[in-house]
Amino acid sequence: MAAPSVTNYDEYIHVPNNTNLDHIPGDYGLPFLGHTIRYLKDPLPWAQERYKQYGELSKVSTTGTRGVLCLGPDLAQQIMLDPGRDFSSKMGFHDRVATFFSGSLIMEDFEHHRHQRRIMQTAFKNDSLKHYTQEINRIYDRALGEWQRESDQTIPFFVYIKDLLLEVAAEIFIGETERGERVRKLNQAFVDCVNGIMYIVPLNLPGFAMHKGIKGKEYLQNFIGGLVPQKRAGDGLDMLSHFCREKDEDGNFFDDEEITNQTIFLLFAAHDTTTAAITHTIYYLARHPEVKQKLYEECKALGKDELGYDDLDAVPYMQQVFNEVQRIRPSVPSVPRRTIRDVEMAGYKVPAHTMIYTLPRFTHWMEEYWDEPFKFDPDRFSPERNEHKKHPFQFHPFGGGAHKCIGMHFSQMEYKCFIYKFMLQFDFEARHESDPFMQTFPLPKPTDDMPIQLIRR
Repeated sequence: MAAPSVTNYDEYIHVPNNTNLDHIPGDYGLPFLGHTIRYLKDPLPWAQERYKQYGELSKVSTTGTRGVLCLGPDLAQQIMLDPGRDFSSKMGFHDRVATFFSGSLIMEDFEHHRHQRRIMQTAFKNDSLKHYTQEINRIYDRALGEWQRESDQTIPFFVYIKDLLLEVAAEIFIGETERGERVRKLNQAFVDCVNGIMYIVPLNLPGFAMHKGIKGKEYLQNFIGGLVPQKRAGDGLDMLSHFCREKDEDGNFFDDEEITNQTIFLLFAAHDTTTAAITHTIYYLARHPEVKQKLYEECKALGKDELGYDDLDAVPYMQQVFNEVQRIRPSVPSVPRRTIRDVEMAGYKVPAHTMIYTLPRFTHWMEEYWDEPFKFDPDRFSPERNEHKKHPFQFHPFGGGAHKCIGMHFSQMEYKCFIYKFMLQFDFEARHESDPFMQTFPLPKPTDDMPIQLIRR
């Protein structure tokens, strides 16, 4: 069936969610709460139980919404490649994310998505990435020099890396180089906005997380929007400058609101995912000293103080470590969509306007595709084993299809440059008081903020 050439949002964005799922196997869990508690605590064992009981497809109720849980690589491939234009990212994220990231890439479908994606095209070309690599290494040098004063002390690593990557975001994304009150307020507004997404009570009133998040978003909109005219007229190399000078299909500049929306979402998407990836890397390296030593030896053997853009492929074992971290603890825990029309999935007709949920981590842990999936084993991604190539969608930490992460190469560069410098300058040991709980939402991380003792090399 040929896909329609133009998507008319009016055909589906005003239609309420379908909840008539009686013909689909599964259950809705507890009254009112549904499966929310187990889903938010740790969706993996919950999904594994449902897969054994119901198979790839089952009806569920989470966070107040009824929909369909879609498990395994076959359904992930159908949903993400979406050759029939059957699935809407806009409506998948609409209920919660739209409040904070309306108009962003994640909230657009098909040609609307392609149009908005053009804003970012120059910002992620090779020449731009080379410049970012130099600037990020400079920021890391400054920060790790300060961390040297913490040698032999225990630090909450998650807090440190989160703050550092916020500095990177301010400088690389927006061009804010001064580390003063202005950037502090910017970072706090960003944190409030992100925390607001996980509101429990949907009330925009003082004292509630949603209200604080909306205030944070308003601050970001005013801050970034106020920079657009000078960035468009200048010759800066930060991402916002690139966005401001980009032109659409008709040769016109994108308007201020479009640029602001994409910048705010990019701050969220790039910062939180890389923070989670680096934090989990430290978590697993601390528990697997043989992996940590092998990674250190690879870094030391390169004989450089830092990774340049052209060196990113010169650390293949680091790439394996990154892949294994993303397999076992993906930075994006859930990818929702909503059906646009009736669609056949796993032998069932899923009606139009039905919420659907995919869980990359479930697929990444399937015993049908992975040897001892519970085990942290970077060598499964080695050329000799290539365990991840049994199915094109058994490993998809960056999504797939039209919505595949546009910042994929940037995030891996940011990750590798940090890990390389950190490994050369420090050894480290975990200092958990007890086994930490590994939270999934709102950001995957150990709940104790990953305490480590820094040991200067």
